[in-house]
Amino acid sequence: MRLLTVLLLAAATGSLAGFLHSQWNTTGIREQFRPINPGSVTNLIGQLEAEEKEVVDGPIAVVVGSTEYDFGTMERRGVRSHTFVVRNDGTEPLTLTKGETTCKCTLSSLASDEILPGKSVEVRLEWTAREVGPTLQFQQTADVITNDPNNRLIQLVIKGNIIQSVMPKPESLTMNGLSSGEGITVKGKVFSYKETSEPLEIVEIEFLDETPEDLIDIELAALTREQVEQEPRAFSGQELTVHLKPGLPPGPFSFPVRLTTNLPDAPKVDVFLNGSVDADISIFGKGFRVSREEGSQHIGTLDLKTVSSAEGLETSINLVVKGAYREMVEFKVKEVDPASHLQISLGEPMSIGNGKTIHHRLSIKIAPDAKQINRRGGNLGTPARILLETSHPFLKEVSIEVLVSVAR
Repeated sequence: MRLLTVLLLAAATGSLAGFLHSQWNTTGIREQFRPINPGSVTNLIGQLEAEEKEVVDGPIAVVVGSTEYDFGTMERRGVRSHTFVVRNDGTEPLTLTKGETTCKCTLSSLASDEILPGKSVEVRLEWTAREVGPTLQFQQTADVITNDPNNRLIQLVIKGNIIQSVMPKPESLTMNGLSSGEGITVKGKVFSYKETSEPLEIVEIEFLDETPEDLIDIELAALTREQVEQEPRAFSGQELTVHLKPGLPPGPFSFPVRLTTNLPDAPKVDVFLNGSVDADISIFGKGFRVSREEGSQHIGTLDLKTVSSAEGLETSINLVVKGAYREMVEFKVKEVDPASHLQISLGEPMSIGNGKTIHHRLSIKIAPDAKQINRRGGNLGTPARILLETSHPFLKEVSIEVLVSVAR
């Protein structure tokens, strides 16, 4: 009896399990083939595309490649250029404006000021290799301003190292103790320490700053093999013969001359012409002090102190002339102020030191019983003056300031 009950219970349980399983399968199939609203499909696809790619409206500035360019090495003062490419990856026009730059920056011209989506523009940078600081490392930048809200400023960088394979020997050609009426000739050399297919040549001479090129002639000649071999590590060279003509004013000078060569990067080298020109006309005497002014005929000041009107004064100073024109120079009194007090006369020239200098005596006299005056400068009255005319080709006049007062 118990066995029969167990069998019936098992049969009932199996039937119930099979029914439930069949119902679950049927329900799953129906769920899979349930009709879906077409609008829901469109929304689903749009949502997936939005998740895969976010659409950005506006210009997008992209530098193709890199914002930095390393040129490696180049010659000092050499000139090179590099072209960057900026592309607009956005959906609206991109504009570029030149910002701050430490080198020449050129934006290529377009049909309009706007770069359309998908289009590109070239940005060309040109630079001259100049070292900054104690090292030969080089870096220059150029800023490009854009209307890309996420990239308002593009900084393009040029960098590398500078070498100098051409150098002058010596760097400065010195010419001291010249006379304004005398010329001089000096020589120097320029060597190339880099092996090239062509020997060193100077293709351009540039006079910098206020160098008086009308007074300077430079001749060039290739150095011989023997001359080059005397300079360690040199491969070729040029000899410079500099002719400095007469006519420089008295005083020190330093004239830079830039030489451009034919070597790669067209390396440039500066040679300095340094020296001094002594005055062809100078003055010596008691109470006289030199105070030359550049561009002026003023040569100095003579202090006669205070003169007694009862005794008057007689004194003299020497005008000393040297240089190529010393024997032809003559003096004439052109102006005296005040003529009522100062009596000026010139003596005969005398040759001194085997003719190296010629002396002209200038005599000054204040007669007794002269009226009282005060010409000592500043609050003590305008200084007196003696103006002499000369026959020197470069110094036409000599002006002497005189400090004097006449009192009882």
